[in-house]
Amino acid sequence: MTHTSVETSSVAQVLAGQHALVTGGSEGIGYGIAEHLLDAGATVTLAARRPAVLDAAVERLRARCGQPRRVAGVVADITDGDSITSMFATAEERHGPLNVLVANAGSGTPVSFLELTPQQWQDCIDLNLTGTFLCVQAAARSMVQREGANRSIVVVSSIRALGARPSLVPYGTTKAGLNQLVRLAAYELAPTGVRVNALSPGITATPLAQDRNTLFEERAATVPMGRAGTPADMAGAALYLASPAASFVTGTNLVVDGGESLY
Repeated sequence: MTHTSVETSSVAQVLAGQHALVTGGSEGIGYGIAEHLLDAGATVTLAARRPAVLDAAVERLRARCGQPRRVAGVVADITDGDSITSMFATAEERHGPLNVLVANAGSGTPVSFLELTPQQWQDCIDLNLTGTFLCVQAAARSMVQREGANRSIVVVSSIRALGARPSLVPYGTTKAGLNQLVRLAAYELAPTGVRVNALSPGITATPLAQDRNTLFEERAATVPMGRAGTPADMAGAALYLASPAASFVTGTNLVVDGGESLY
């Protein structure tokens, strides 16, 4: 069934009055997560690098909820520390203290190990690992200043951190690093009440994934549940981790892959 605003109108407003920031939120999994957070009552700030794509995503979300003030966009480059600082300052100036961060921005281009260049390696680390670390740290520094409220950080990782496939050395390595970042940050922040968890999608039907993977349909057919995941599949899991329903869940890696990582 197609996920629409009509179908979600009765969804419990578990994030009513809360502020969520989603990086890489203009397309694909990030946008799907933003939809679910919005449907659950959150005020949402989307962050992305391309202004035109970001503006279009913000307008779609505003139309979805019928309350334009609940959605804002901020142009940000997660590989730039100053841009990250500005992103958080702008988001909280507009919508108040942050309750939820979904650190979704990340990417990876398949390249064989023997052809991988130092620059390609570094670019992937800068975006997927260092950029995400800086976002998680900035969110945590804001969240620890408040007590009692729901405060959740969700890091979008990948099942490529759990297994091995050719041509994914920098991507798989950075995602494995994210999994350990989540565990260590969760342990250190647990006494403050700030929760940190990872969400690991399997193969997911997004335009970017389908454009870059010529074997997409073939690989999707091998998933035990018989299909690729969708942004809505990932969003449901992210909403759980972000919400008070997961108030005693921290340091976990929630795999959402239809059984793909079982083989």
